[in-house]
Amino acid sequence: MDAATALLVVEHAPDAMLLLDAQGAVRAWNAAASRLLGPPAAAPTNPHLADLIGEAAHALLADGRDIEHHDFVGRRADGTRMHINLSLRVQRNGRGGVDGHVCALRDATAARVAQDRERVHARYRGLFASLPDAIVVVNDSGRIVHANAQAEALFGRVDADLVGEAVECLLPPRLRAQHLPQRNSCLFQPGLRPMGRGLELFGLRADGSEFPVEVSLGPIELDGRRLVISAIRDISDRKAIEHTLQLKNDELERANRAKDRFLATMSHELRTPLNAILGFTGLMLMRLPGPLTETQERQLTHVQNSGRHLLALINDLLDLARIESGHADLVLEDVDTIAVFDEVAATLRPAAESRGLSLAVRPAPVPTVARADRRALRQVALNLLGNAVKFTTQGGVQVRTEPARREGRAMLAIAVADTGVGIAPEDQARLFQAFVQVGDRRLREQGTGLGLHLSLKLVEQMGGALTLHSEPGAGSTFTLWLPRAD
Repeated sequence: MDAATALLVVEHAPDAMLLLDAQGAVRAWNAAASRLLGPPAAAPTNPHLADLIGEAAHALLADGRDIEHHDFVGRRADGTRMHINLSLRVQRNGRGGVDGHVCALRDATAARVAQDRERVHARYRGLFASLPDAIVVVNDSGRIVHANAQAEALFGRVDADLVGEAVECLLPPRLRAQHLPQRNSCLFQPGLRPMGRGLELFGLRADGSEFPVEVSLGPIELDGRRLVISAIRDISDRKAIEHTLQLKNDELERANRAKDRFLATMSHELRTPLNAILGFTGLMLMRLPGPLTETQERQLTHVQNSGRHLLALINDLLDLARIESGHADLVLEDVDTIAVFDEVAATLRPAAESRGLSLAVRPAPVPTVARADRRALRQVALNLLGNAVKFTTQGGVQVRTEPARREGRAMLAIAVADTGVGIAPEDQARLFQAFVQVGDRRLREQGTGLGLHLSLKLVEQMGGALTLHSEPGAGSTFTLWLPRAD
């Protein structure tokens, strides 16, 4: 057959026909081929057959023989997959060489869908009908071959209408293009994606409404053919709850930020006039402006004590605001912990001795250097020792250190033990909460209820922990755990 006759036959053939050269480049194709395949993406002048139907074409041409029927999954120019039945005739010259090829293509997608549907129904129809999830089975060209009753109810479409459709018909048009490469990847390299870790997409109901879905994909081999089972759940209720929670979290976050700003601003604003009150009260008690009567001195002392208590509360609030807003800038360095506790004990010892208590920081036989922020450690030590002295009426307070391991880490344990009345178990559980005070009511009124809460926050920021062991009537031991220095 000469070239002109071949071109005429190709043009008027009902099937998709292509004339190829010896290497497989397309010299001509008819209108049916253009409708079946679509123009190549790059639109070259002479595309290779592989550009039109996929890389499988290289192996078919390299064989060098006529092919009666060969079924495979090819692709259209837009990326959609389809089943193709190919016939190939090799055109040879008088010397036995290959001059070209005549290629005929037929769309076998509908026939393959029918075959796959029959196989799925024979093996799994009863099982899929009993499952609570919507089940959609897709073959290796991305066509739906089965949808169970739950899928029909979910999407508002009957199984018979879905069969043969590309699975993207269940997605809103805006998502179909981006889903296509994901679907093709799953079809040819399938892997199990359990529910809860699967894809989150949007489904499209028959009435055009969208709803969020979670899709779990699993491959199966059925009589040598690869299929993908999609289990689909409507997660509208979950998404609504998540949205509500997110709004609440955003609202709480805004409230927390506002609280932190308020505490930081008001703490500074309140501390300035309070310092002035304390300063002038101190001058008057020093009798610099003149003599005082006994009643005036008692009243001024009461003002001074109340002012100091208020200043301590303001300082604690300011520290709390800094910690919870993430602005507590700690500098971790190697710190001799016993030296810090010695300094604090020296300031508290006169008050302890005035009440007949001993206050001892026992030297340790091991290194007592830990990674900590010196200022924060001093604040924690002041709080622990101050509470121990305040709530102990006889006996004394001891500070002991020893190396230890906690959660697999090398730590330094610093124990502050007192011989006080102890803490009831029901109080221990809430002792480290903000604004919580337990114990003697007269002594509680002298505190702020923030000391232990702040201490715990500071210790945690230093990479440590603060624990308590106490028995009513047998005293209390607060243990500070800090990372040991290298």
